[in-house]
Amino acid sequence: MKKIEFSKLNGQGNDFILIDATERSVNLSRNQIIEMCNRNFGIGADGIILVKKSKKYDLKMDFYNKDGSISEMCGNGIRCMAEFAFDKRLITNSFLEIETLAGIKKITIDVKKGIAGNIQVNMGKPEFKPSNIPVKIYDDIDEIFNYKISVNSKDFYINCVSMGNPHCVIFLDKTEDLDNFPVPEWGPIIENYKIFPNKANIEFVKIKDKNNIDMRVWERGAGETLACGTGACAAGVCSVKLKKIKGDRITVNLRGGKLNVIWNPTENDVYLEGRVSYKFDGIYFL
Repeated sequence: MKKIEFSKLNGQGNDFILIDATERSVNLSRNQIIEMCNRNFGIGADGIILVKKSKKYDLKMDFYNKDGSISEMCGNGIRCMAEFAFDKRLITNSFLEIETLAGIKKITIDVKKGIAGNIQVNMGKPEFKPSNIPVKIYDDIDEIFNYKISVNSKDFYINCVSMGNPHCVIFLDKTEDLDNFPVPEWGPIIENYKIFPNKANIEFVKIKDKNNIDMRVWERGAGETLACGTGACAAGVCSVKLKKIKGDRITVNLRGGKLNVIWNPTENDVYLEGRVSYKFDGIYFL
């Protein structure tokens, strides 16, 4: 029987199991990841993060969705990892660089009286080129905005961007109710739609006012979650690109809480910020 020490954190209800793998090797099979993330028979989480040493940077993040698949990046997950590293004294300062499959992410922790508060991560530049998201379409276009697809006889106008992982943002019109929109029905269908070779995260968005948007998200490999950091960034970027909001600071209202997204197209880097919650430590037996 294998004993795994872990911590449980969440960002706006988007919850993760974090495991310190800086001093010891931790290898989990797909079935073990699924078991640990199961909310009835395991710990319960949207994903697992292995916190590892990096040869060049402060730390390295290995992220697994709850279905055992690997994800390139997770905005809320990396913020939880920063809090975990700070609280466990794996780092000694409030600025750190974390190696991910989506590149190096720079994070700033707002520390007051020795306690971590707001955590901001530079998510890097949004990628709009279809082949780099990736999205396989045969139209000769440089970006995918207001692009119509027909899924099971229903038309959707999609907006696609990569934030280190593929996203498809869909804006609901004024007559549609986001709270009652059938996300569990359409989310998995669009996630697996034929134009997404690596599948996609699907964001359903309603414009609230000039600085606020409401969002529900169907995450690739996880299903509907209470929040998604990269999804919030994707929705914010698309809202700015389509001039649906004013300014470069967007509050994204999710079922699990609020996240702030800052994006100035002339500077290009996207910033995600918000607080995370450290819930408990434990030991799991596999």
